[in-house]
Amino acid sequence: MNSIALRCIQIKNLMRYTPVLILLFLGVFFSAITPLEASSGNKIGDKPLIKELLDVIQDVKTQNISDEYPCFSSPVQKRCTERPQTKNARQIKVQKTLRLLDILEVNQIKGTWTIRAFMMTRWKDRKRLRFKGKDFDGRTRLIYNDVLADEQIKRIWTPNLTIINAISERNREKLTLTIDRNGTVQVKEIFTAEIRTNFDYRKFPFDEQTATIEIEPFTEINKSVRLVPAVRKSGNSSTPPDTWEAGEFSGVFSTRPGARFELSSDKPGAWLAPDGANDFSLVTYKLELKRNYLNFLTTAILILFLHAIALWFSAMSWDHYKQSIDWPFPILISIVLFSQFGQTVLPTLSYLTLYDILRVQIYIYFIADLLVWTAGRRLAKLEDIPAQIRNKRIRVHILGPLFIIFWALTIYLSDTVTSVF
Repeated sequence: MNSIALRCIQIKNLMRYTPVLILLFLGVFFSAITPLEASSGNKIGDKPLIKELLDVIQDVKTQNISDEYPCFSSPVQKRCTERPQTKNARQIKVQKTLRLLDILEVNQIKGTWTIRAFMMTRWKDRKRLRFKGKDFDGRTRLIYNDVLADEQIKRIWTPNLTIINAISERNREKLTLTIDRNGTVQVKEIFTAEIRTNFDYRKFPFDEQTATIEIEPFTEINKSVRLVPAVRKSGNSSTPPDTWEAGEFSGVFSTRPGARFELSSDKPGAWLAPDGANDFSLVTYKLELKRNYLNFLTTAILILFLHAIALWFSAMSWDHYKQSIDWPFPILISIVLFSQFGQTVLPTLSYLTLYDILRVQIYIYFIADLLVWTAGRRLAKLEDIPAQIRNKRIRVHILGPLFIIFWALTIYLSDTVTSVF
């Protein structure tokens, strides 16, 4: 028994020195493989021994993570960029929201508006992007910003959301990609874009416009990917240009056919499937814009009206020969020249605007008054005083009031009048 107890004590004492022996062995081993600096001090090479050991351990750990999570590291793998497989081939629901931050410009000549906006997109890719927190230093969420986000987006599948009515590709100002440990992907971005929209100027300058932003998954049809709202209502914190007043900002989710489906189909016209099976999911954001017409009213419409009133007052005057005064041709020239510049903010249009109709009415009034005045001059030569008085009454009591009434009715019934033209 004594001999057995003695051996146990010796083994126990020997185990005390085991860690020291292991460290001594590692020190000798790494000292042998670590290059020495070419200096008189004979120092250890570029990296300390412990740091080299940690780098080796980290490389092994990184390699294990790359093997287990291939979609989180380079190079790009095809299996990671394909559309996620779903049970029973169900749609992938992509949650979408957009907040309008600023309206940089409303270009009426080009029919575009330039915006700065925040967009958030969320979807799930659980089979490929779900991870264990212990493999990523206890993290429950991986966050990539800007350049790193761009690189990671190339490694995974995304719905490839595209602003269909944009003039060119949107310019990303800020980009953040977040992947939760359950495989939920969230992309947030702040961007600027110039977007084409359809403006109807028939009621100019009392018009109201609807500016739109149309967003679709460019390569996925609705039966594969469907856009759904991420929040109840889209937000708007923008300030429109001085010439406009902003109204309601809303988003409408729908579908529509797209000819680009035929790029992946052998059947011509497949994109026009009668049941809408090949339609693309679409969200259309709309902002109601109302023109601030007060400035135009005082600098253009009012001046035209004052020209007409000046003509009306001239019809009431007599010269010292008891005849109507000379017709005011300078007023006609002035109104023709001035009225040409009232609509320079608009493009060339194939239809008449409300301003065009008002301008035509004042031209008609001037021409009618000129014809009646010319007839009065002929009566003056015949010295027919009663006929001259009747002529003047036509100018003062009929033509002038009729012009004012027609102008007022045209503005009041602008919806009906502009629909006719």
